[in-house]
Amino acid sequence: MSTTSESETLARYLSDPAHAGVYRLEAARIEAPVESVNEKRGAVAGVEWRRLPAAPYWSREALLDGLAASLAFPDHFGRNWDAAWDCLTELGWGEERALVVLVPAAPADEAAMAAFVELMQDAAEHWAARGHALVTVIVGETPVSAALQTVSEWPLGPGAK
Repeated sequence: MSTTSESETLARYLSDPAHAGVYRLEAARIEAPVESVNEKRGAVAGVEWRRLPAAPYWSREALLDGLAASLAFPDHFGRNWDAAWDCLTELGWGEERALVVLVPAAPADEAAMAAFVELMQDAAEHWAARGHALVTVIVGETPVSAALQTVSEWPLGPGAK
């Protein structure tokens, strides 16, 4: 289990707009950095944690529907990448300085996952320019899929500073 100082370190890291972006995290490493924040969601100031509903396969539709559900997109959401961009750039930011979106591990359509990564990276850059950190953490298996090979590895783990 993570200590409070590790949770605070993680919250500080994630809240910095310079760290906004998309990361991949091996499923075997999920307990330390991810579950500690999820368990203490209300106790970690400055971070809002959202998890896409689990899916057996990440298709374009599953990614869009999961994103819409986890981020409460409006009913008029058009279920396409452009509409997702519109919703992502119109998110309401409360006092939280970071919004972390966790994508659970599942096999994925390579083209759909590549489009999702591009969408989330573009949205992260959009919000970082406005002083907010949007972080997407995609949990995956080893070996890394082609769509995630250019995505940075999750930089934190137990004892990270």
